[in-house]
Amino acid sequence: MQLSVIIIGYNSWVFLEKNLASLAFLFNNPQTEIIYVDNASTDGTPDQIKRRYPNIFVIENRKNAGVSIARNQGIRKASGKYLWFLDSDTEVTETALATMLQFMDETSGAGLCGCKMYGQDGQVQESCRKFPSVCGKLKATIRIFSRKLNGNIKAAPQPAYDTASEKPFEVDYVIGACQLIRKEAQEKTGLLDEHIFYGPEDADFCLRMKQSGYAVYYLPQVSIYHAYQRIASHKIFSPITLKHLWGLIYYFWKYRRGVKSQRVIVQTATQ
Repeated sequence: MQLSVIIIGYNSWVFLEKNLASLAFLFNNPQTEIIYVDNASTDGTPDQIKRRYPNIFVIENRKNAGVSIARNQGIRKASGKYLWFLDSDTEVTETALATMLQFMDETSGAGLCGCKMYGQDGQVQESCRKFPSVCGKLKATIRIFSRKLNGNIKAAPQPAYDTASEKPFEVDYVIGACQLIRKEAQEKTGLLDEHIFYGPEDADFCLRMKQSGYAVYYLPQVSIYHAYQRIASHKIFSPITLKHLWGLIYYFWKYRRGVKSQRVIVQTATQ
């Protein structure tokens, strides 16, 4: 098996319908499997998938288990040489996948890669990032509060990397909405950290992959669409926002020596 596509969702059929339609080019590929993990949706998503796409393997959770646990369920079921994490609100292209697979096949030191993503506004999203820092997250929180209180404030941070580049380049991490992962690298790195319900599980996973001796790359020459629901910023004090905050606190506690120490660990592991 070459590829295992792993998608998770929670009441997201309105997005999944388009996501799965964009994956139609893989449906009759004997070297590909598609695994969907449902986090206790109440919108009929599992039944819709079973009825329309009987070849997709569906895992149904009785409660919302969060991102890490759900993706780990998909990993345990997967048998592909590569794992492809996709958010339910993405729409992909055959060209993007083929380019990422070719890059991974030709770059033995790459453990994981992602590609450029465009949002509903047509703008390039900041999907490749530096590892989270306390200072950076505080600034981001202040911006979110400012936008909530003053709708006219639109200032955004400068991207961490130059996504206008035409060639692949190494990054700290790419967001989990689209990650193509070498199964061998995942096995060496381990599963996603299940202490993180929703939030920096992607940064944590990429950091540990670097510690395992693999590189993380961003491919700007191909792109997919990502609606980017940003569920943690819809309501400042919602339960999911609090879980996201707890995930960040846990992440900073786990790497409490700071971002500089993270990079020292990575450099030491790759020497």
